[in-house]
Amino acid sequence: MPYVDPFSQEVMSSFRTRKLKVCHHDRDLITPEFDSKTKLYRLHIHKELVKGLKANITLRCFYQKITRNDKNLWPDDSYSLSDHRSLTHHLVLPKDVQFLTTSCSIVNKTEESKAIQRDGFAFVQDLFTPKQLEENFKIMNRTDEPKPSVIIMGLDSTSRMNFRRSMPKVSKYVDQEGWFEMQGYNKVGDNTLPNLLAVLAGTSTDRAQKHCNLRNRGCMDKINFIWKRFKKEGYTTAFAEDCENISTFNFNLAGFVYRPVDYYLRPFLYAAEATLKLTSYLTGAYCVGRHLSFKYVWDFGQQFIQRFLNEAPIFGLLWSNSFTHNYMTGATSLDDTFKEYLDNFEKLGLFNRSVVIFMSDHGDRYNSLRSKSSGFLEERLPMIFIYVPPWFRTKYPQYVESLKNNRNRLSSNYDLHMTLQHLLQLNTDSMAGFDPDLQAIKCKTCQSLFFELPVNRTCAEAGVDEKWCTCHPPENINDPKLINEIGEAIVDRLNKHFREKNITDICQTLKLGRIRKAYRKIILATASKPTDPDEHIYTLEFWAIPRGLFEATVRWNKRTKKLTMNVEELSRLNNYENDSRCIKDAKVKKYCICNESVTTSSKSP
Repeated sequence: MPYVDPFSQEVMSSFRTRKLKVCHHDRDLITPEFDSKTKLYRLHIHKELVKGLKANITLRCFYQKITRNDKNLWPDDSYSLSDHRSLTHHLVLPKDVQFLTTSCSIVNKTEESKAIQRDGFAFVQDLFTPKQLEENFKIMNRTDEPKPSVIIMGLDSTSRMNFRRSMPKVSKYVDQEGWFEMQGYNKVGDNTLPNLLAVLAGTSTDRAQKHCNLRNRGCMDKINFIWKRFKKEGYTTAFAEDCENISTFNFNLAGFVYRPVDYYLRPFLYAAEATLKLTSYLTGAYCVGRHLSFKYVWDFGQQFIQRFLNEAPIFGLLWSNSFTHNYMTGATSLDDTFKEYLDNFEKLGLFNRSVVIFMSDHGDRYNSLRSKSSGFLEERLPMIFIYVPPWFRTKYPQYVESLKNNRNRLSSNYDLHMTLQHLLQLNTDSMAGFDPDLQAIKCKTCQSLFFELPVNRTCAEAGVDEKWCTCHPPENINDPKLINEIGEAIVDRLNKHFREKNITDICQTLKLGRIRKAYRKIILATASKPTDPDEHIYTLEFWAIPRGLFEATVRWNKRTKKLTMNVEELSRLNNYENDSRCIKDAKVKKYCICNESVTTSSKSP
């Protein structure tokens, strides 16, 4: 696999670190405490922090319970708030209160009040009967085939190179014994959704869409997500993700009708972002009320681990967009905070009995990093580290050896999916031992990373389309006539696609602008080459007038002038949020520049 120096002069000359911006400077009036004996939460009020309280000036606090509104047509995008309930010192929360907002005010003798602090809290309350917990405990401690807990920790848009340069403390942490980096891990799709669908369901967006429209109510619930199998095997499950407006299964999608896992943070964050003060920075929802939106996700994950790690096998997906989604340096301000969470997880015993996957979906898709000479690889090679605990290394040395050997071999999201499947049947010693129904739907040649990958593996065998493949070294082209010919053909195909979609009335007709980069892929002997010697695979980065920066990987025949490309696989390399508000379709958004958005001051170079 190709190697890129994370600390090259080209990148580091413009690389700057960011300081963590805090969301508040006051102290917490209300703090929660979990009683491990009663398994109940208490809320404490710190009146001593409020100055000026007298006999006729008092402090009053209330809370409102937040629930997911399951009666709404779109439950993932709705919530219900209870009436204000009195919040007294040492209040024991009922078990049915998982999410809440609090408000405290100073009230004088005439009942005039002044709000002094609002806050939000998410708790991991008991959902199970003692009998259920007993059964889960037995499953976890089976001697014939122990069930490891599995936690996936994700940071959006983080390449393995940018992770190394941005988070030195966390980078050092995952270089410890038991961690294995997959340096050849190659993304399979453009953005978060296709890359996580491949990991969590073994399928692609296009394949899923053939069964039902992902924007239709109930479609997402029909997908066979891996957490469903973990649940059937006795695992307690959780999913938390910040930035509700761009969350993986809700951005331009229908989301879930039914709660997908046992502990689901979205109802809280959706309500909190709507009712508490929102501070936008970096990606968007940076502060939700008095706390980082990031903090809500990882505090929730920490509670989940603390509550159930020693009671039942757990499966958790913790995903964060708020620092890294749009900014190559966003993660630099997160290094200390994330390292603290890893230290806390270690103290809770997570790394004694759990398999932990620390990963991203893809690298930077558009910003200054993407424009560097390493940008092609930065986008396509996300970070991924797999941790296996001491008992696992002792019991399954052959799997550990495979992880070591697979470090620099081509792997993909579909292989990671099969690895998750493998964790539920660790006694399976070959891919032949997997039920055909458990194979990754989109890649029947993909396999668990606990088995050794072929040295000469092709992208096709890993389920990686040619567009995303990093195995074929690029060759620069110094033929302006050829480059321009291909560029014109690509733009013509784009405009034809607009006509076929009947969107020419709302989307700009494009013209070829400046071609920024052009190279031909050198197809290695292990992969399939075009049968016609005049046909080659080309990748072009180009500006389209009025203002779109695109990347297209196509097949072009110099003799016949035939262009082979899939318009919907085109990549957009500059931010298009404001360009495509007239379109709902996520794929069309990439290449439609709405007529209403065009101004004379913002055109392509």
